[in-house]
Amino acid sequence: MRVDKIIKVGTTVEINREVGGFETDQKSLKFNTQIVVIEKDLLFNDVGQTNLEIKIDATIDERQEFSREIEIKETRSIFGKIWGNRTAVFEIILEAKVFDALMCVPMTDDGWFQVVLEKNNKTVSLPSFLQIKPEGIVRGRERLVVLEGAYRGEKATAKLLPNDSSYFIPIIKYEPVAIAKYSISQKIFTFNGKEHKATDHPNTLWKKGIYDIEIPSSPHQVSPNYLHKAKLAKVWFLVGHAGERFLHTGTRSLGCMTIIELEIWDKLCETLLKSRRGDFISVGIIEVID
Repeated sequence: MRVDKIIKVGTTVEINREVGGFETDQKSLKFNTQIVVIEKDLLFNDVGQTNLEIKIDATIDERQEFSREIEIKETRSIFGKIWGNRTAVFEIILEAKVFDALMCVPMTDDGWFQVVLEKNNKTVSLPSFLQIKPEGIVRGRERLVVLEGAYRGEKATAKLLPNDSSYFIPIIKYEPVAIAKYSISQKIFTFNGKEHKATDHPNTLWKKGIYDIEIPSSPHQVSPNYLHKAKLAKVWFLVGHAGERFLHTGTRSLGCMTIIELEIWDKLCETLLKSRRGDFISVGIIEVID
C-alpha cells in the first residue's frame, strides 16, 4: 500500500485505510511487514525503512496497536559534496481489529445444502447464499451458527469436502432489497423492469397490498419435469410471514403466486437468493395490485 501525505513537524496524520484482511482459525496470527518512509524534497529524497513484526491475538475484540519509529537522516550531495545533519523521526502506528469470519452457503445444483442441527440431531436444508458463522471442526464435521433465515441462531454441523476443507464460501456482496409487483387481473409478475407470465388460483385470489418475500426455509417437492427447465424449482419464497402462500415456478397454482415461465426461474431465483432487506428474514418486498 502506498500513501502520499503532507505532514507538518510535530503533527499526527491518520491514514484510515485498510492494509489488508486475513483469515485464520488459530488463536493468533503473526507476520512481518516492511515499512518505507520517503521524505520528498524538490531535489533530494531521504529514505528510511524498517521491518515490523505483527502478532495479532485473535481471541480479543479490542483494537490492537503495533508501532515503530523510523529515522530519516538528511543526506544531500552535489558533485560529491555532502552536507546536512538533521534527522526526522516518524512513528508509524498500525491498528488491527479482529472480526468474526462470516461465510455463506455455496450455490448448489438445486439451491439447498444440508446441515444437522445440534439441539435435536435433525437434518435440515439451508438455501444457497445464507450467512453462517463457522466455529471449527468437531469430530470430522464443520460446526457453525446460522445467522439468518428460519434457523437463525441455531448451531449445526456440516460435512466437509473430501480434502477436509469447508464447503462454505466467503461472504458474497448481497444485492439491495428486491422489489417486485404482481398484477391480479393481468397475471403478470414484474421484477427488475421485466414482466413474466404468472398464475394464481381463482378461489384464493391475492389481496392488494405490500408483502415481504422471505428467505426460503425448506425445499419443496416438485414435478421432475420442472427440473429439466428450472434446476432451482425446489426453492420457494414465502410471501408474507405467515400462511402457506409462496412465490415459486410451475405450471399451475393452488393459491400461490406461480411463475409459469420455467426457463427464467433460475436467474430470477438466484437474484432473490442474493438479495437482502436487512431484517435477517426477508429478501425483498412485493406489491400486489389489481
